[in-house]
Amino acid sequence: MDIGYYFTKLLAFATLVGNLLTLGLLIFFVVRRSLFDRAMVWLGERGIALGLFISSASTVGSLIYSEVVGFPACILCWIQRIFMYPQMFLFGLAFWRKERSVAPYMFLLSFLGGAVALYQWVKDMLLVYSHTTLPCVEVAGLPSCDKIYVLELGYITIPMIALNAFILLAVVMWASMRYAKNPE
Repeated sequence: MDIGYYFTKLLAFATLVGNLLTLGLLIFFVVRRSLFDRAMVWLGERGIALGLFISSASTVGSLIYSEVVGFPACILCWIQRIFMYPQMFLFGLAFWRKERSVAPYMFLLSFLGGAVALYQWVKDMLLVYSHTTLPCVEVAGLPSCDKIYVLELGYITIPMIALNAFILLAVVMWASMRYAKNPE
């Protein structure tokens, strides 16, 4: 058992928890709007700190996978990194300066990174559960996007881990923007 095994189990658990929290928020939105509103206020009050935690964990996690565990990043992974890595530094600066004005920019970065992660995750699921896949540009010196290094619980791959982080960041930034407009 190496570090990659335990790290993957930890990230799979964190992804499952994040997916369940997002699903719970969606259920609150549909069924119990008052609970949804309270949860959004709670998230909005802590948006920058939560964003710093999520983006830092995501950045460090991707570096551990590529530099310690040895999973090379494909072109889609690099594109997702382009949208995630700056967030850690921008959240850090916003946290230090106690500024909330970064929320719309982080929401946009999370939305765009999440779109790439969703594309790659659907591509992976098609590859695992059917005999077809979506196209991916081949780049010299980078591995193929068709290589799946992690598959936990039948759906958690590295792109799902990234998608979960981008969704959580988008939700937290949405809550932060709502809170900035109407602090309760």
